Amino acid sequence: MSLATPLRPAVLAAALSDDFRIAAKSARAAGFAGIQLTPRLGSLDILSLSQSGKREMQSILRAQAIELVGLRMDLNSKGLGPGADVDAAIDSIEKVLAAAAQLQSPLLCVDLGTIPADTAAFAPAMAELGRRADRNGVVLAFRSDLSSFASIHAALKTADCPWFGVDFDPVAMLLDPLTAEEIFAKLGSLIRHVRGRDAILGMDQRTKPVVIGSGSVDWPGLLARLEGAEYRGWITIDPMELNNRAAGAREGLAKLTADPLV
Repeated sequence: MSLATPLRPAVLAAALSDDFRIAAKSARAAGFAGIQLTPRLGSLDILSLSQSGKREMQSILRAQAIELVGLRMDLNSKGLGPGADVDAAIDSIEKVLAAAAQLQSPLLCVDLGTIPADTAAFAPAMAELGRRADRNGVVLAFRSDLSSFASIHAALKTADCPWFGVDFDPVAMLLDPLTAEEIFAKLGSLIRHVRGRDAILGMDQRTKPVVIGSGSVDWPGLLARLEGAEYRGWITIDPMELNNRAAGAREGLAKLTADPLV
């Protein structure tokens, strides 16, 4: 499949190495154009890094001609819902937002955990996150491994914030009650990042992680829908659930950039 707009392929740095320098160098050598980071990579703690340390990180990326796609973090299963320490969760997100801004990174992807059915109770927390995203000038892209795309859509609607969007996970689409067409009708225009992974969907509705292009995700169809939604952002390959992460990242990149995609 040939796309009108070339893919922007990135990789989760932790898939390549726990050493930031090695991860950046390996990403470039493998053919990736960007990397995504978690707040901690090996001994590197981005949240406690000095300004000179952050400048050194940027220098390493420039030397390898690699872009920083953004940062990523996960809340615990309670997320911002009932039983969660919402203030602490929001504060932890803001710390990563501030680090992203200091690294001149435009994006923070956050797994919200369980999204409660009563999204009205979710609204104050989302509104506060919107204010903090605006203050830092960083887009927040949300996903949830424990809730549906409809729940994510409802959560976003509680705030209607221009700094909010979706961190789109194709594997979650396999398990969602909505069809691909329905998901994109609701959320296609709000996608700000794509998590590149694949899985085989079993008869028991469980998934087995596999290399991109080897599973149940319809990648040609997905890429066509992303193009139809005018998505121009990154697809960050996330092979963290595979046995050989580095090899899985390289094989996934080869599949995504094959023409035609198979």
